[in-house]
Amino acid sequence: MSHIRAKFGLIGFDCLLNINEQIVPRFVLEFYSQLTFDYNSEGHFVVNFVIQSKSFSLTLEEFGQILKIPFKGQVSYTDMWLLDYLSISAPSKGRYKTTPPSPNVIKSLIQVPRQGQVTRTKNKKPVVVDKNEILTREIQPHMKPWVDIIRENVICLGGHRDHVSACLCHMLYCIETSTPYNLAFFILKRMEKTRNKPKELLPYGMLLTRLFKHVVSIFPELAIDHYLSYDRVMHPLAPHYERKTRSDHGKKRPPELSHQQTSINFLTLIENVIFQVDTSVWVFI
Repeated sequence: MSHIRAKFGLIGFDCLLNINEQIVPRFVLEFYSQLTFDYNSEGHFVVNFVIQSKSFSLTLEEFGQILKIPFKGQVSYTDMWLLDYLSISAPSKGRYKTTPPSPNVIKSLIQVPRQGQVTRTKNKKPVVVDKNEILTREIQPHMKPWVDIIRENVICLGGHRDHVSACLCHMLYCIETSTPYNLAFFILKRMEKTRNKPKELLPYGMLLTRLFKHVVSIFPELAIDHYLSYDRVMHPLAPHYERKTRSDHGKKRPPELSHQQTSINFLTLIENVIFQVDTSVWVFI
């Protein structure tokens, strides 16, 4: 563990080993319910949200300082698997301009060299893996614990775990080469995507507790009784209607709500928020 902390510490990623806050469910739901993003006149990426009728606007740098996560360095955000998407998705101009390393450079550092064609199983059929798509089993052995830590605290649980996403590959490259990586940018972009998909799981509950404490420090009157906190958990928050349990397995789901309907119902679903612990993941904190 000490060598991981030392390696992560070179670019500030050791912050991922120290996330141990309780979660404030109502604050998380309120935060996401009226969340917007834009750029100010100076080119700063800005997050805007409303808590109890009070508006807040934070630049990416301010957001990173409050959450105690890195807010300088290379940036990237894509949910695609192919490394080719890094150069397409990274900002090509402005304050956050980034030229990601090429797929070949990333692969040379983080991937165990392939011996011939590689396949994976999809729908019970073998599928050829693209040359710029990296499977989890192909990651260098010393980096596999890094993958677990980043998936748990940055990308969050869920989705396919047999692949390593392009952005996660970029992060592994940055850790290995001690290249600063703008974690705040990635997290805000992930939040932006979540905001645009109302039924998406709500990530970063523990990190948002740090934002909650900041909000309350500015407006103490917001520290009211219905902001109850709960012990930390592994799964992100999700409205109850979205979580699929064994009892509804195979049954038809209710029709999707529109974005507006979901926003309206966000706070009425607070009592139905589900917390679960996934003991299969690594817990370092």
